[in-house]
Parts: sequence; C-alpha cells; structure tokens
Amino acid sequence: MRIGRFHADGRDRIGVFEDGTVRDVTDGFESFRETLANPDEATAVDGETFSTDEITYLPPTTRQNTVFCAALNYEAHAEESGSRVPDPPLVFMKLPRTLVGHQQPISYHTRVTQEIDYEAELAAVIGESARHVSPDEALDYVAGYTILNDTSARDLQFGLQIGDEGKLDWFSGKAMQNTTPVGPSVAVDEIDDPQDLDIASTVNGEVLQDDNTEWMIQSVADLVSFVSSRVELTPGDIIATGTPEGVGTFQDIKLEDGDTVEVDIETLGTLSNTVEAVE
Repeated sequence: MRIGRFHADGRDRIGVFEDGTVRDVTDGFESFRETLANPDEATAVDGETFSTDEITYLPPTTRQNTVFCAALNYEAHAEESGSRVPDPPLVFMKLPRTLVGHQQPISYHTRVTQEIDYEAELAAVIGESARHVSPDEALDYVAGYTILNDTSARDLQFGLQIGDEGKLDWFSGKAMQNTTPVGPSVAVDEIDDPQDLDIASTVNGEVLQDDNTEWMIQSVADLVSFVSSRVELTPGDIIATGTPEGVGTFQDIKLEDGDTVEVDIETLGTLSNTVEAVE
C-alpha cells in the first residue's frame, strides 16, 4: 500500500496511491499522523478517486513532525568528503517548511546561494511513538519508507568561518525553505529488508550516484533506535538515512536552473524534481 498527501480541488488531502490514481481517504482519519499509525483502516474508506496527473503531491509528513537526517552514513561518502566516520551517528534536523513534494520545484534564491547539490537517501517514516527502543525492535515503529533528496547549499554549508577555522553550517546548508524533496508517498508493508535496496540519483538523465543500502554504516534500525534515545519519535517523523558517494560537490558539479533531479530506490520508485532559481 502507498499512502501520502496531495492537493486537489482546493483542498489538502490524504490518499492511497495505486496504478496512476489516488483515492481520497481524508474523511476516514483525523490526521495524516493517524493514517500512518493505522494504515490498514484506509482500505475501508471509499473516497473520490483522482488521476495523479491532476493532483499536486505534498510531502508525506506533517507540519507537526521533524525530519532527522544522518550524515556520513556510507563509508565511501565519508571517504570522498575527507571525513572520519562518526561514532555515534551524526544527526541533524530539518524543519517541515524545508520540504517539497514529488514533481514540485527545488526553489532556491540566487542571492543567497550559488551551489546547490543533490543527495539520494532512503527515508523511514515513523508510524508509532517510539522512545528508547532497541535496534532489534526499532523497525516495528516504522510505518513505511519513502525517498528523500537531501539537497544542500554547499557554499553555505562549507562557508562558515570561526576565527581561523572553517566550520560546517548545518542550518544554512541543509535547511533552506522549499529545497528538500520527499515522496512521492510512503510504501507500507512493501519492504522486508531496508538494507538491501538499490539507490541511485540522476541529473538530466546522467547517473551520478549508484549504490545499495547494504553499505550503510548505521542501519535503519540503528538510526531509529539512536534518535529515539534522544527524543520521542512520533507518527509522521522522518529519518533520512544518509547518502552514498557521488554527490556533486566532490565532482565539481552543481545544480543549475532547469535541471531535473531524480532519485530512484528499488521498490519505492522515483522522486523527480526540477531546480528553480529565484533572484
């Protein structure tokens, strides 16, 4: 089952996506968070059906949720960045207003940044509140999985100077408004092993990342457990699990206005967005 959020006929809605259509199940739930906690109940809701060609995709989370992102979680990516593998995991956060849906523009202001980069990531979406859960039980709290493109402003991320030392500016580099695509929807009960999925990114059809989630340093279960040890996870929270090697900044590649960026993950499909430069 694929569940998510969309906009149609002037309303934000909750939907079940299947075969190029989406069935509105909004009336069966008080919130999208409740849908994630009880996805099976969506099968009993017989709402209006739309073609996916006539909707606007929304991020499959809520304004009340948090996006937690693991940095340097593939060894080859840590090596290409010249960084040591973090232990324990290095996690930063994004605000919900950072997110955009499938087929929506990655919109950045050229007066703020000139160096936008892509990062293909598998993301786990929480379906049940979790606090201090062990890795062995962590996946029981995951409603399903989606795709996230951890788009980054590299000139801002690497541009912070404190005294004579350069420091990473995680906020400016990672959390600009309307720059992080996520979606198209949440795949529920479709992935048995999140550590065996092919993951790739393309820019204008050229493959730039091509890897498998088996090469994560910290597994999805490890990351869910770790974050839950710091803060309670709630339905709709997202944990992005890091990107493989091949990001643009280490290949002298930056995204330009009009570029189409696609992230493909086995079973989940494709998250596609076009870059939009705003003066």
